[in-house]
Amino acid sequence: MTSKNIIVDLTRGDKLDGKNYDIWHRKMQYLLNEQGVLETLSVKRVLPAEGIASEHEKEIYNKWIKEDRTTQYTMLSAMQDDLIGQFEIFETAKDMWDNLNITFGQTSSTRLRALNLKFLQYIKDPKHSMAEHLRAMSAMIRDLKTAGNELTDEQQVLAVIRSLPDPEWSQMKLPMTYSENIKTFNDISRHLELEAERLEVNRSVALVARSEKRSGIAPKRKKRHNNGAQKKWNQAP
Repeated sequence: MTSKNIIVDLTRGDKLDGKNYDIWHRKMQYLLNEQGVLETLSVKRVLPAEGIASEHEKEIYNKWIKEDRTTQYTMLSAMQDDLIGQFEIFETAKDMWDNLNITFGQTSSTRLRALNLKFLQYIKDPKHSMAEHLRAMSAMIRDLKTAGNELTDEQQVLAVIRSLPDPEWSQMKLPMTYSENIKTFNDISRHLELEAERLEVNRSVALVARSEKRSGIAPKRKKRHNNGAQKKWNQAP
């Protein structure tokens, strides 16, 4: 994603609203780094004492002042209107950034814990198809990544296997866990969709068989004709 695209996102569609702080602050850092002013988020300079400071120190301070104002303007431009008044009162970009983290970062930590708990406890809903279940898990994996917790391929695979309900899938969990052909989320997704399709076919066949048994329908047998006896009967006087 280019800095131009990020500017469009942050100043139009993805302005900070308090609920999207995770992705907002990541995009903001990327943008400020592209602009060459990222340092202002962690550095706050003091006005050099008049008559003591060297010209070089004054130049450094004046350069920081300009960069700090650029950072403040960039951040405020990427906020919803109701938040601008709350954060424009801070004198430096660092103060503004720190208070944004205090206001929304703690909420993000709470959200991350909630997402982790939901993901670890998630079990396939019997009303959902396997495709629907896998889409739900994929969405949770994306949410966790956005919140700052990027799961490894192994963690994703093990979580999907753990989410399969017993007893229907109990005998398949161990082989899938140690399968050399299942290493990524896409691998386990393809495998489970095929298995779900096979199980559905088996259920349908069993259902038809039980239905025929209850209704007393027996398989049709071919009639066997005794042609010799029939011929003999026809030739009798």
